[in-house]
Amino acid sequence: MKRDAAKQSMELSEIEELIRVLEQSEVSELAIRKGDWGVTIRKGRPSLAVQPAVVAQGPPAVPAPKPSEISEPREVALTAPMVGIFHALERGPKDGDTVRPGQVLGVIESMKLMNDVRSDVGGTVVSAAVEDGTPVEYGQPLFRIRPAQSAGKEAS
Repeated sequence: MKRDAAKQSMELSEIEELIRVLEQSEVSELAIRKGDWGVTIRKGRPSLAVQPAVVAQGPPAVPAPKPSEISEPREVALTAPMVGIFHALERGPKDGDTVRPGQVLGVIESMKLMNDVRSDVGGTVVSAAVEDGTPVEYGQPLFRIRPAQSAGKEAS
């Protein structure tokens, strides 16, 4: 019977081979299921998707702002790091709550595994974009967060 259980799970050598394959590819995430057992392997840690503005070719119409004139972003979107079902935490953040970097804001269920959704920034939750039990796609906004003002900014 022990042999049957081993056939249904993955050997450590198989997982190590999957890691080598992932490292050599341009893919950032690999999920494999074998019998009742599965594994998800990711490269690095997904971060908030802050889309750069598209800049037209040619000379700029206005001069670039001085570093002292650059302000912090008003809001950033915390996006889904994978496809799955979003589940809000029982005591999860509500609009107006303060969150800190690394704080778990919810989970995404994917292949019967629960994956934490963590904030990459500290600040105030402006809005939750999805409700508990909602299917989400990779990169879909989950929360909008207004970053906290950087500590230690000096007055000019």
